[in-house]
Amino acid sequence: MSTLTRASELSMRARTRRLTLFVTTGVVLALSVAEFINLSGRHTVGAESYGLLVAGVAVAAGIFSLGLVLSPQRRVIATAAVLVLWAIVVLGGVAGTYYHIVGVAPEYGPVDPRPRPIAAPLVFTLLGIGGGTALFFGQRAAIRRARNQEEE
Repeated sequence: MSTLTRASELSMRARTRRLTLFVTTGVVLALSVAEFINLSGRHTVGAESYGLLVAGVAVAAGIFSLGLVLSPQRRVIATAAVLVLWAIVVLGGVAGTYYHIVGVAPEYGPVDPRPRPIAAPLVFTLLGIGGGTALFFGQRAAIRRARNQEEE
């Protein structure tokens, strides 16, 4: 009886963990899409378009992460590629913060004269960390499931 209870507890814990990773990845994807839509109306000229590019990469990474988290198989190369995308999003957030502080060189074309919020690009850094972490732990769980199936 205790073995059955222990197995059902493990199964429930695994399902809860998987649901948490799915929800986290879904929230990160939704926020990435919201940021993409938000920036598409304002970051359209010159070097500002890099913010839109980082938002697009975040949306792509979110879509791929969601597919990988939902996949029951372990896909090491695909996971590594998407983790690289999340790293690009993290670095894009840091670079955006730098350019919000320093400003853009005049040779990059027209520059918006409005004040730039300094911490705004750090949203991408947080999205990249959240999305990458959820993907990493989701694939780790897939590897654990595969090992358990091989042992049985």
